[in-house]
Amino acid sequence: MQLTLFINPEHSPGDRLNVRLAEHIEQVSIARAGGYDGVTIGTHLSFGSAAWLPPFATLASLVPAAAGMSLSTCMLVLPHHHPLQVAIEGAFLDTLCGGRFILGASAGWASDEFALLGIDRRERVGRFAEALDLISRLWSQERVHFDGSYYQVEDTALALRPVKQPRPPVWLGGSVIRSVERAAELADTSVGDTWVASSHLTETVIVEQAQAFNARLAALGKPRPADFPLLRNIVVAEDRATALRDSVPYLSASYSVFDRWGLFTEVVGNPAAARDVPELLAGRVIIGSPEDCAEELVRLARSICFTRLIARVQWMGMEQRTVCRTIELLAREVRPMVERALG
Repeated sequence: MQLTLFINPEHSPGDRLNVRLAEHIEQVSIARAGGYDGVTIGTHLSFGSAAWLPPFATLASLVPAAAGMSLSTCMLVLPHHHPLQVAIEGAFLDTLCGGRFILGASAGWASDEFALLGIDRRERVGRFAEALDLISRLWSQERVHFDGSYYQVEDTALALRPVKQPRPPVWLGGSVIRSVERAAELADTSVGDTWVASSHLTETVIVEQAQAFNARLAALGKPRPADFPLLRNIVVAEDRATALRDSVPYLSASYSVFDRWGLFTEVVGNPAAARDVPELLAGRVIIGSPEDCAEELVRLARSICFTRLIARVQWMGMEQRTVCRTIELLAREVRPMVERALG
């Protein structure tokens, strides 16, 4: 089981973001020492009740601490960005990390974000698919002519090109069955493209979606990706009581922001989950002792055969010691238990 650390750049407005960035650098250093082989970052617009560090600039600042590790976004809301700029930023990061960049991208869901940018939310799927196509061409072709419904490029050559050939792989987000099937349709699994489930969904839903993804790949005659990541919320402590005490207030605070954005009505489909801690945690957060967490991961591995855990270990306001404890215990104790159980 490979490990990728999910950097959660979500902080309170007015927080000392230079201090928070220094903490993220420390988290990456601990992960690298523990044998993690990747770093990824979440992204939303920075407005209202949460300040989100910008993804590309933050990843670039983590490069010295992440030497030898992959860098990725998980997920970049692609319709919020012009694909030419994403292609340039991604190529630069791929250069910085020696050909280990992965573009994680989704169509997005938060209505307020699209409204702030003046983008019709109904166009998000079309913009997403078109942007992916254009980025792939810019990365892999010498000159590009593209005449789409949303984006146009005429006889353009990308001067700043990625190291990875023919192009960096793409992680595709999708939170309902149709978007999961679309991920299978858009993915070129021969170059490492794959689907990553939302961390906000319960285990039961993710198992169903993984089956839908694999079934659609098979119907299209595409091989299953060699690297199959799973994004999960995870908190590890010496026992479950400690893990709950140290994390529930921060999980609740973070998810209350997502609830106001419409996550539990538009994506999860269970508005009550955000207001009930047991319901919020159940199947959505792997939490407890190393033994507890290993048991859940083994069950998931047997259900969907994931090869990489993308570990989301931090929520708004959480103490650094709690974050670092999970990073360390996951590598030192949980992963060996999982690998032994799976043989």
